[in-house]
Amino acid sequence: MLSIDMDSLTRRERIHNGLVFACLSLALVMPGGPKLLALCLAGMGLWSCQDLRTDLAQVWGRPAVRIMALGVAIFVGIGFFLGIWYDYKLGYYEAFIPFLLAPLMLHGVLKARLQPVVLWMGAATAAVLAGAFASYESLVLLTGRAMGAMSHPIIFGDLSVVLACIALFGLLYFEPAKNQLWMRVYLTCGAAMGVWASLLSGSKGGWLSIIMVLLVFMWRVTADKPVLWRLLGVVLISVLVAKGVWLAPEELVRDRLDGIWGKAHLWFETGQVTDWSVSIRLELWSYALKLFAQRPILGWSGEGALSMLAEHLKPFNVPVGIAPVFENDLLHYAAVSGLVGVLSVLALYGGVFVGFWLYQKQGLQTFAYALLGMLLVALYFEFSLTVNALGRNAFRYFFCAMSVMLLGLIISGTQEKKGRAWN
Repeated sequence: MLSIDMDSLTRRERIHNGLVFACLSLALVMPGGPKLLALCLAGMGLWSCQDLRTDLAQVWGRPAVRIMALGVAIFVGIGFFLGIWYDYKLGYYEAFIPFLLAPLMLHGVLKARLQPVVLWMGAATAAVLAGAFASYESLVLLTGRAMGAMSHPIIFGDLSVVLACIALFGLLYFEPAKNQLWMRVYLTCGAAMGVWASLLSGSKGGWLSIIMVLLVFMWRVTADKPVLWRLLGVVLISVLVAKGVWLAPEELVRDRLDGIWGKAHLWFETGQVTDWSVSIRLELWSYALKLFAQRPILGWSGEGALSMLAEHLKPFNVPVGIAPVFENDLLHYAAVSGLVGVLSVLALYGGVFVGFWLYQKQGLQTFAYALLGMLLVALYFEFSLTVNALGRNAFRYFFCAMSVMLLGLIISGTQEKKGRAWN
């Protein structure tokens, strides 16, 4: 399952694997990269649409897939209900396109017999390109916070963390990397450059993920070593992260870390908004809770809640570049669509997480991809605490594409173990 098997692929399958590799590699440095990756997978599925119903019926027999599909269906179903209830314009439904394309994307992954090398090396390449792009932006052009080809530095920084995590998993679980030095070096570079890109983006919400994942990685790598060596590994990771913070431009990292607690404490004490990162978020979250308390079931609608938020922020003289949004998925849905909306988000994340968790329990054949899928949900949930992840196209398309790729690799691996393949 974890080896390279390109020689057994047909010409069409090789082309499709190459297209996925290219789209994944350029995900953060090409405009619309995450969307292009998802559309590439969906297009591959559409190419073989004559087998779509039969193959999806076969996939549907798996309990983990049904749980995932249920979570997605609840999220999309409630979203459409709220759209009809509040008479939203047609543009509102664009947010659900990547979730509706998921069956086609999965079919495309299966019919292409997607190879693990595409995931591991593609993510590492994307992280290397992101780090190089960020270095050019922040250190050569001196443009400030790096944002690659994304619409915001936070999107770029958080997705760089995800790519770094995938590269780290490749070091642990991609069998050829254990035998080939250049692969280990390349995956290590991918992990380092993904972390570096996130640091240069100034995305504080993703930095906790970096530390968490690196510590877990070191603990896993030193599993057969004495406790002292494992503790030394943790110390080494901490030193390397601190060194990265020190090497990064001061205004992008250290200045953004300085005063976090002070600004938060001042807001709790006085309610003053003194910066456009910490205290402003606390103000946004406080107002979201206030709106939720007033209409806890179905909320105020997107137009209603956001217009009231814009009015609420007027006395604070918020700069033009700061969008009047709640910057927290759960609180956003609480204010806009009440408890019903919050439950739809929890169903989405919960369904995908539980599905991968069930596969993770089935043994080594599915362990690496399932564990990575669980981590993907955990990372996204963390991101969504400080940014509207489900409110941004890049986040949505990347989440759907990566989840489907991991699920497809799991299904393909278990099919091959049973002596069957997708043709």
